[in-house]
Amino acid sequence: MNRIAMGVAAACLGTAAVASADSRTMIGTISDSLCGMSHKEMAAKQGAKITDRDCVIACLNYSTENSPKLVFVEKGGKIYQIANQKFPGMIRRAGDSIALTGEVDGTTVTVTKIEVAK
Repeated sequence: MNRIAMGVAAACLGTAAVASADSRTMIGTISDSLCGMSHKEMAAKQGAKITDRDCVIACLNYSTENSPKLVFVEKGGKIYQIANQKFPGMIRRAGDSIALTGEVDGTTVTVTKIEVAK
């Protein structure tokens, strides 16, 4: 009987964990955690005009203990940490306006789809 109760409890906990994530599509850009919403300060430090995409790539190449990671900046300014950093196409679309679909849990998003924003 205890095994059945434990199995039911485990199933309920698993359902609660899945239910806490919210699937949605958001408009915004892929950036990096160092620059966040704007790459202007970094471009000024470099003394040259670089694209947002080039800045993301440069920031991601820092080899430190707390190296910058990819983030999603929603059009309204909210920044989400990206759980699955290796999702295909994120670097290619960095700096572009995109529609990102994913499972949102607080300030973290697990990306399931990236498209050019319409």
